[in-house]
Formats: sequence, structure tokens, C-alpha cells
Amino acid sequence: MHCHYCDGKGSPQEMFEKANRLGFVSVGFSSHAPLPFDNDFCMHADKLDAYVEEISALKGHAETQVYLGLELDFIPEVTTPCDKRWDRLPLDYKIGSVHTLDAPNDQYPMLSVDGPHDEFLVLLNEVHGGSARSMITKYFQRVTELCELGGFDILGHFDLVKKHNKALGFFDESEVWYKELALNALDAVAQSGVVLEVNYGGMLRGATDDVYPSPWLLEEAKQRNIPIQINADAHAPHHLGVHHEHCRALLKRLGYDTQRILLNGVWTDVAL
Repeated sequence: MHCHYCDGKGSPQEMFEKANRLGFVSVGFSSHAPLPFDNDFCMHADKLDAYVEEISALKGHAETQVYLGLELDFIPEVTTPCDKRWDRLPLDYKIGSVHTLDAPNDQYPMLSVDGPHDEFLVLLNEVHGGSARSMITKYFQRVTELCELGGFDILGHFDLVKKHNKALGFFDESEVWYKELALNALDAVAQSGVVLEVNYGGMLRGATDDVYPSPWLLEEAKQRNIPIQINADAHAPHHLGVHHEHCRALLKRLGYDTQRILLNGVWTDVAL
């Protein structure tokens, strides 16, 4: 869950109350950690201690267990989940994610693969000369490097690079080159031992017709014995629980029996 400390729309209390009403046993707050340049999705550095304090205060007050996390970007030579500066925080878990790739000029410190269409098209057309293959190669290289560096528990939205494909149609997931790139990165996930989130945030926003990662990739993840976890990537209270049953049914159809969650403070495989 994200909240108003970053790009979410609900307060921690509002997010927690909705999760509690829905009967969630275990929930995690994972707002976007601060980045050292201006952007519209991360919390500001001067809000970090207040975030930690407010989420920590929600623990132990109801049957819903609350866990304190952050979603940490990987940007080479800028920030990584394994940076020692995160060690001072009493985090229960960390999500490692790739959102941004290099930018062409000072106007854009970084460009996001999931940002507004106009920003994304600058990344695709100006940085990568209109080549989806070039951009996606760079994206999955970053995902692979993130997994090799480690320092986090859950990998965020494995194939986020597809977010705008429904609207813009800039590549075909069935192409051999794409499958090779994605599967090589999935091998790195398997070797890292982290949990792969099954994220329905794209569905919530109408950007995608299914989850991150795509079902064919989840089938490959099952063959590699990669543990999974269903995540809303909720940015408002009404996002919680919307597609959990869809995800459960999908995962069971693909042969998964369990998901790995924090329960009583311990990573636990619980039945879907």
C-alpha cells in the first residue's frame, strides 16, 4: 500500500481502516522512498521519519497485522535498495523496483517507463531512437542488476515496461527477442531468492488487461520455483482487494498453491 506520504491519495489511517474492514490478516505500507531529484511519485526526504513513526503507530491495534516497508528504486550510481542509509530505519521489508531509465538532457533527470505518455515517448523515441527492443533491453538489464545486487525482499512489478503497450502498441510480447530478455531476467530473480510480486496495479488504472508479470511469465516463474505474493500496489483505499480473487484464480490455474507473506513477523508460505 502507498499513502499520501508519496503519490497515494489516502492517509495511513484510512488505508489501514479499509484493509481491516476487508478482513486482511497482513498488510504492508511501502511508500516510494525519497530520490535525490525532483519527481512526482516519491515522498520527500524530510517526511521519511514521520512516515516511519505513523506506520509504526498502527501496529498492534487490531487483528490486521501492519508491516513497515519502503519501495526502493534502483538507479545505478544514484540509489539502490542495498544502500546502507536504509539500515537506520526499522523496516520490516523492502520492495526493489526499476521505474526510471536514463534521460536525454537536463530537462529530465530521469524518464520513467511508467510515467505519462509524453514522458514515455521521449524515452522511447529520443533516447532509444524509437526502438522498443533497445529500451526494453536496458530495462531488463536494470532488473537483472537489481536482483544481483540484492538488499530487498520483494521484486516490484517485474515487467512494468509493458504498462503503455496496451495504449501505444510499441512491441509484441510474443516476439522471440522479448521472451529471451524477460526470461533471462526471470532467471536472475530465481537466483536471488526474492519474492516476485503479482501486482494488479496496472489493471486498477486500466493501463493493462492483466497483472505484472504477464501470466505466461508467471507460468515460467512457477517452473523456476520462484515464490510469489499478491499485491494491490494500492494508491488509495478503494484499490484494496479489488482483483485479489482474480489473482488467486490465475495463480491456482498456473499451479501455484501458496503465496509468501509476512505473518507474525516471519516470511511464511500460506495457502492461496
